[in-house]
Amino acid sequence: MKKIAAILAILPSLALSDTGPQFGVGLGTQYGGLAGFKFSLNMDSSKVYAGAGLAETGGSLGNEYGFSVGWEKELNDNHALGLVARTKRPEDNEVTWSPAPGGVYKIRYESFIGVNYTYYFNGTDEHGFLTGLTAGKSYINSNYEQEFQSGMDYGVHFGYQF
Repeated sequence: MKKIAAILAILPSLALSDTGPQFGVGLGTQYGGLAGFKFSLNMDSSKVYAGAGLAETGGSLGNEYGFSVGWEKELNDNHALGLVARTKRPEDNEVTWSPAPGGVYKIRYESFIGVNYTYYFNGTDEHGFLTGLTAGKSYINSNYEQEFQSGMDYGVHFGYQF
């Protein structure tokens, strides 16, 4: 949550720059996971962005929050290819283990890195809807349950940029 607060603190200064900032809301990896917001900066024919939001609801660990960063290269006015990285963790991510006095373990940490394709209905620099596909590798690590998993993840994203 501290990372999200730090990004929100620098957003006003970025909004005053000549890089063409845009805000968006949507669903998918670009928006932190399940649903969230995205802040992007347009620079010539590419775009960098950061997104944050709710990554998963309920479950045994409660709500999970996600944070993503990415880069897209404009292929033409409506199509873009890019890279995205996301982290996500549970709302209550720490547990105390009684046999080890003061021992605190992280329950779980998940990361994702992949490629994405985005279609902008009104163009990459314009207000409007966008949709796309994401594919990449995910990693889950838990030092409480002593597990490590990895696998391929696929997803779709849908949003509106202002």
